[in-house]
Amino acid sequence: MGSFKDLAKLPGLAKAGLQVRTASEQQQAKRDDELRQRREREEAAAASFLASAPSYPWARRATLAEVRALLEEHALAFSIAGRGEIEAVIDPEALVGPGQIADGDVAVDDLVLPREGSALYVRGNLAVRRRLVQRFRAGALVVVGSLRAHHLVTTGPIVVLGDLEVSGTLYGNSTNHATIVLGATRIATLIAAKRHLVSPLGDYAIETLVDPDGDAPNFEIFARTTPRSPRAIDPAIGDAHDASAIAEALATRDDVLTAPS
Repeated sequence: MGSFKDLAKLPGLAKAGLQVRTASEQQQAKRDDELRQRREREEAAAASFLASAPSYPWARRATLAEVRALLEEHALAFSIAGRGEIEAVIDPEALVGPGQIADGDVAVDDLVLPREGSALYVRGNLAVRRRLVQRFRAGALVVVGSLRAHHLVTTGPIVVLGDLEVSGTLYGNSTNHATIVLGATRIATLIAAKRHLVSPLGDYAIETLVDPDGDAPNFEIFARTTPRSPRAIDPAIGDAHDASAIAEALATRDDVLTAPS
């Protein structure tokens, strides 16, 4: 009997449509087939989810393959995040989910990412004149351009590849998620509850720094230039960890903190 290489070269096998593969090639083919089947199941589940999820009139439903392709375009930028002093970790696969893509700039008065809603990916700039609210268990928000909002209340993952400007309050409340900005960051009032991670990786300026629990990540660095404020969340609003109450308060008032002493 000849060698495997000799066997693979037999013309009769090729003419019969038969392929001779090594054990490693067979294993790889099996893994590829399993991945293909898994991706097909995931795409079907995502399409089913999007069919009943609230939609944004200026965005379109996207496949998971489209979402992965969008994130892959910025893989290099994601890979170098967090190599400096500011703590930050970007896992692109964790940002993949049933989502809607806005292919250009978006400007709205208010934007709410609902609970159990889809992820939102904006290829351009996102401008929110009043409040941007990301509810508990909402999908991820990824902005390829810059994000500007008066108030931002988040309990989920946000990644901004451009600049972030919050002229009012940025209130973050999530142990497991982060607000990560690759460009410049400007925030009037930053409040981080439950160790919500805020990671400005470019130049940043924060006017008022509020740490309700005293252990927010990166705040020791921020406090070098902006000392922690003695002000706290106004008790009239409710629990300092109630993101919904904070979001509702910012609909009618411009500040959720106690009056300066």
